[in-house]
Amino acid sequence: MRVFRGGPVPRHPSILATYLLYLFMPISLEVDNMLKTTLFMAGMILLASCSTVRPGVSRQGASATASTTSSSGSVQFIDNISVTPSGKTPSDKTPSGRQDKSRSSISPVNGNTESRPAGANSGAGIEKYSALQFKFAILENASVEELDNPKLLSFMDYWYGAPYHYGGMSRDGIDCSAFAFLLMSSVYGVASLPRTSKEQYEMSRHIRRDELQEGDLVFFHTLGRRKAVTHVGVYLRNNKFIHASVSGVMISDLGEGYYEKHYIGAGRVLGEGGVATSH
Repeated sequence: MRVFRGGPVPRHPSILATYLLYLFMPISLEVDNMLKTTLFMAGMILLASCSTVRPGVSRQGASATASTTSSSGSVQFIDNISVTPSGKTPSDKTPSGRQDKSRSSISPVNGNTESRPAGANSGAGIEKYSALQFKFAILENASVEELDNPKLLSFMDYWYGAPYHYGGMSRDGIDCSAFAFLLMSSVYGVASLPRTSKEQYEMSRHIRRDELQEGDLVFFHTLGRRKAVTHVGVYLRNNKFIHASVSGVMISDLGEGYYEKHYIGAGRVLGEGGVATSH
């Protein structure tokens, strides 16, 4: 059975040639159906690839993208920093712009020319403090700037961790009153401090706990219910004091349970400005 079919003539050249071949060649019904299907698919592909049937895409609608390209060719990122490719000049010239080795400039998009103070985030301020200041700032729960007594820092660093030995007075072993005696004489020049904690308490000027300052002495009782002075330490700051405990030379807190419970009082042997008083 032979069939011939007519219809509207397509305008696209490729489709027209295929259509004419289909129109004038006598074919069977099976081939006719196959060619119609092929012709239909080819037409749809050609129409889909034609730019005239696709709506234009507005770049203004792409606001959700992570970056946009400005008229000068620079890429503007979401953190308001633009990078101008080599060979192009950024339209927003700011003193804060800088250029890398590829001659690409990096500058704030909003043109903000405010500069940070000199030394900000440069680490220059940190370099003026010593390692001992950082070490004991942590132990004393204080800021680095507060630790401005280098003689005290050096003395504590040398003796820190020295073992306890009753009656001892060396780095191999030392007791609490000997440590207080050596610290006060070496750091503050107090040469008249007695050797025992009881005598040190008796000769010092007694002060309230809220009056404590660096270089004052703090006293405790450690023999059961007796209230006699048997232990001494040297106050630092922030409730911290250094002493030779049975665990060795260390920094403790007056608010700790044991020392809070066994605290007797405080005494001062230094005058104004941390100067040793004469007795």
